[in-house]
Amino acid sequence: MTIDPRDYRATMGLFATGVTVITASDGEQIRGMTANSLTSVSLDPLLLLVCVDRKARMAPVIATATHFAVNILRADQEAIARHFAGRPQPNLEIPLAELAGAPILSDSLATLVCARDRILDGGDHLIVLGRVIALRRSPEGEPLLYFAGAYRQLAEVAPALA
Repeated sequence: MTIDPRDYRATMGLFATGVTVITASDGEQIRGMTANSLTSVSLDPLLLLVCVDRKARMAPVIATATHFAVNILRADQEAIARHFAGRPQPNLEIPLAELAGAPILSDSLATLVCARDRILDGGDHLIVLGRVIALRRSPEGEPLLYFAGAYRQLAEVAPALA
């Protein structure tokens, strides 16, 4: 059976995910990239993975950087997600800071800073394994979600009547 890559992408788009911005610096430039390909790999040691398209401007930066950050976006940060997905948002202020050697978005729902552990072949993507060395979480907020090609937010569900 031959599967059309467009059908595969549309089918995988039915898996709802959170939205992140991966940030890194190669010593000369800071780069960010919107990604929903994030997986927790291991608790001992603490490892996660992100996938980066080999053609993305982020690919050579993350391949050179010793550290990178995964910034989990809040529901009200869709403009930031669009900006780092290659759709520049006019007049958007991007609050950057530094944590444990990596540039971070200072106002995200949560951030995990990783030391780059290794890069694996993932076909047209790089699979980047990171060892989590620092994290911070916002005390409140809801996540930005991505489903079926669109940004979404959690909806309050009325409790079921007994």
